[in-house]
Amino acid sequence: MPALNLRLTIEFDGGGFHGWQFQPDRPTVQDEIERAVAAIAGSRLTVYGCSRTDSGVSARNYVANFHADTRLAPDRWRRALNNHLPRTIYVRQVVAADPSFHARFSARGKTYRYTAVRGRSPLRSTRAWELRWPVETTRVRRALREFLGTRDFQPFCRTADTNGTCAITGLTLDEAGDELALTVCGDRFLYKLVRRITGAAFEYGAGRLTLADIRFALAGKPRRSFRTAPAEGLCLESVDY
Repeated sequence: MPALNLRLTIEFDGGGFHGWQFQPDRPTVQDEIERAVAAIAGSRLTVYGCSRTDSGVSARNYVANFHADTRLAPDRWRRALNNHLPRTIYVRQVVAADPSFHARFSARGKTYRYTAVRGRSPLRSTRAWELRWPVETTRVRRALREFLGTRDFQPFCRTADTNGTCAITGLTLDEAGDELALTVCGDRFLYKLVRRITGAAFEYGAGRLTLADIRFALAGKPRRSFRTAPAEGLCLESVDY
């Protein structure tokens, strides 16, 4: 049988999962995908994801890949996988990739979108941060400018990675009615980085901290702790290769 490197594009609702990465005795997206692959291939194969995601974080175009000795065409894999996956995970596309392609190590950048809503919204509470206090969007946009560029973001993440350098290439805030949507683009993202950037920007928008607080943190100086935005509002939109 020919060996194929199959590249998956996946949409998933992260609300019921403890992120992408496999964890013993906890539901994860990777575990569900690998179970579905095993049901088709007859043995468990490692499925590589483009990144870890926090518990509760969703994705619109998550990318993964795995190698299989198979006669099945990519689109038949897509249909078969979806037959074995829960309603909260959907494989949008399967294509044959170059043998050297790796969902994580071949990635050049990612785009995340964070959604917040002013006040309470029962219908959107599982997909957005309910802001219970006034937030000035002009102040939020001013705070976001502090994070643009290449710098050490260790103060804004939780990671054992000794390299905290990331390049944030885009940060925009859109407002439609009572919804606020923050889009962030970068070459790489550390654990909780997007959620902490969002938390700091909205806290500044509410007048609860100063630009000096943000600048001190980015400089690695002692500073007050920042709010981490809830995971429910975060969605991985796309991955660049």
